[in-house]
Parts: sequence; C-alpha cells; structure tokens
Amino acid sequence: MATQTLASFDAALKDLYVGPIVEQLNQKTYLLDQIERDADHIDHTGRRAVVPLHKNRNRGRKSIADGGTLPTAGAQVYLDAIVPLRYHTYGIELTDQVIEASKTNEGAFVSAIEVESKGVAVDMRKDINRQAFGVGTGALTNEELADSSESESAGIWKLKNEYDMQYIQIGDLVDVLVASSGAATNGVEAGEVIERSVSSKTFKTSKKGATEAYKESTKGKVYISGNRNQEMDGLRNITEKERTLHSVNSATSGNAFWQGNTVKAGSSLAATAVAGESLFEQLADNVGAQGNGDVEVFLTTRGIRRRLADSYQSQKRFNDAKAVDVHGGYSAIMVNEIPVVADDDAPKTFAFGFNKSALKWFEQTKPGWLERENGGIFHLKTAGTGTYAAIWQAWFRWYAALGCVAPNRTGRIEFCSDDAPF
Repeated sequence: MATQTLASFDAALKDLYVGPIVEQLNQKTYLLDQIERDADHIDHTGRRAVVPLHKNRNRGRKSIADGGTLPTAGAQVYLDAIVPLRYHTYGIELTDQVIEASKTNEGAFVSAIEVESKGVAVDMRKDINRQAFGVGTGALTNEELADSSESESAGIWKLKNEYDMQYIQIGDLVDVLVASSGAATNGVEAGEVIERSVSSKTFKTSKKGATEAYKESTKGKVYISGNRNQEMDGLRNITEKERTLHSVNSATSGNAFWQGNTVKAGSSLAATAVAGESLFEQLADNVGAQGNGDVEVFLTTRGIRRRLADSYQSQKRFNDAKAVDVHGGYSAIMVNEIPVVADDDAPKTFAFGFNKSALKWFEQTKPGWLERENGGIFHLKTAGTGTYAAIWQAWFRWYAALGCVAPNRTGRIEFCSDDAPF
C-alpha cells in the first residue's frame, strides 16, 4: 500500500504568499527633508550659479591729528562663489511581459511598473541625502585604501578603518581609483560589490584588480561608478576649514570668512573620543561668534547622539521620555535648546551644526522623468540597428546642487566615538 506524503503530494500543494510586501530598507532622509522645507530654492538656467560674496570692509581708515594727512581710499571687496550644477539620474527597465503579468491583484501583489516608478524616486532621495553629507568629489571613504596583504587580483580591497565601510553596500557598482587623477592604476572600474566585511574592513568586487596589491602610497579611493567629481558638495566639504568650496579657496589669504568651523573630539579616526555637551556648545558658540546666524540644528549619527544622551542620564538630566519630537516624526535631545537629531546617512564620527539659511538648493529641473516629445516617458530598448527588444526603459532625473552661501554659519565636531556601520 502506498503512503501519501508531503514529498509525493508536493505538485498538488500551493504556496501561500502573505502580502503586502514588507519594506526592509531604511528610507529616512532627514537632512534632505530639512533643507527642502526650510532652505531657499533658486531656479536657474545655464551650467552653474554665481553667488556674489561681500568678503571685506573698506580698510581706508585712519585717525588723524589736527590738520593730519587723510587716509588712502579703500573699497568694499567682493568675490564670486561658483556653484556647478549636478545631474542626478536613475534608470529603470522592465520587459513588456512582466508589465502585463503584474497588472492585476490576481497576478501580483504590486504592479511592476508602479513599484519601479515610485521606488526610483525614493531611491534617488536616499542617494541625494547621502551626497548632502559628502565631500563633493564623490568619494565614499574619508581615508585612502590601506596597504593590503589581500590580493586585489582576487577583487578584495582593504580600507584603513571600519567607519569607511558605511557607504559601500552589496550590489553597488563601484570604481576604485587613484584619488588625484581618477586613473584605475591597480584598481577597478564598474565592479559590483559582492561581499563586504565591516570587522575586517574589506569588500570584494566582481571584477579583479591588478596582480600587485594596492599600495597605500597610491592613495586610492572608492566611488559609485562614474561619480568621481560628478557629485555635489555636502556638509563634509562645506564645514571643512581649509578647502576649496564653490571655486573659493578658504586657505587663500583674505578668504578666512569662507571657512567652516571645526572642533575635535579625538585626534584621528584611530583615536576618537566621546563628543560631550561641552563640545556641542563650543561648536554653537564658534558659529554664533561669526555674527551671521546661530546653529539651529545638530545632525549626527545614532551612536554619537546616544553617547551624548548617556552622559545626560548619568547626571539624571535626560531620559527617553523627555525626547523632543521634531519635523517628520524624528526625535531629538537638546543642547542649550538646539535639537540634536540622528540622520542615518550622516557619516560616522561626525556631528554637524548649521544655520539653515546657509544652505540653498540651486535647481535647474525639478525631480521628474525624461520625456519624449509626445509626453511619454517609456522607450523601447534598442536591440541593434533598426531592431528593438520587448523591454521598456525610462530615466528619472533631477538637475540640482546643494550650495552653501555662508560656510561660517556651519560647523562640525570630528573624530567622535561612534558605532561601527552595519
């Protein structure tokens, strides 16, 4: 007698799919939300925006005696800051068959064309939020690649510290390039990240590097493929002290007004220290002393904010019940009435403080789809000369750049003790 079992009855059993699809990704974009809500938008055409800056007073002054010689005339001094436009794009591609098969609830939990179209806008917001914290070059890492005992010929790359693993995620197409030139010497272009280990500070790409190990002296850095020098300036460059921002070099004599304000918790990424209340107060005082606007918000990571809260708890001054709700469902703790908010795209070991009036969007085209003359956004994919595949393509774009009109209204605490990236 044959016994019916699960194995033999398998072909007649159904799979139970329980909808809806459960979101597993962090979609929060606090910095982008804040700038969109509170900062100015400047619409413009052309390839760049020019912001005139008043950089110095009339220095033709002199206190004289009776009948004394009058001073040599002076003049107000002005300088142009140039904000280059940046072109942010995302592409989607669906076969005609998957579009048709997912049109109804009976065929799929969601429409493929709807979920891809909506999802790409959310993904762009998330990436722009990352760029808004960046250095302008597109580099995903603060430091260069380390001397590696691993073999780049196996596609394994080693970083100097675990914090720099934050923005390198599985599935990303990345370039490992010489930072100064963009050359792929011993590096790789458009390699997909297929493995990453925060604890060992390594990641593996689908493409292999050269046979020689990547040397620290080469000063290589990691970029989203094609993004080197194509990303917009973000808070790491805006708040830096001596650097070039919007074509103005703050290290040049007479340009100190263009510096951000920097205080240090530790001495380096290898020697971090807890950023306590006093450091946040010091940064706020440094910004306020410039006379152009006080710090309105501090943005940092969860790890840095938690350590600040822990110091309050030890003094019986703060508990979770006293957290302050701020825009968008976020919560904050306070330093002298200034909210300290965690943004999950904030770079590890940094805390930023700024007056929102210092930041502006320079926008040529609002977020939207590349459209054909008839208003359609989908294009058939070319399969060769005069032939097409049954595949539809569309591109989402936003032509805009984050600009800072007054870096002295911004600042940061660096080398803060923090949690390792996930």
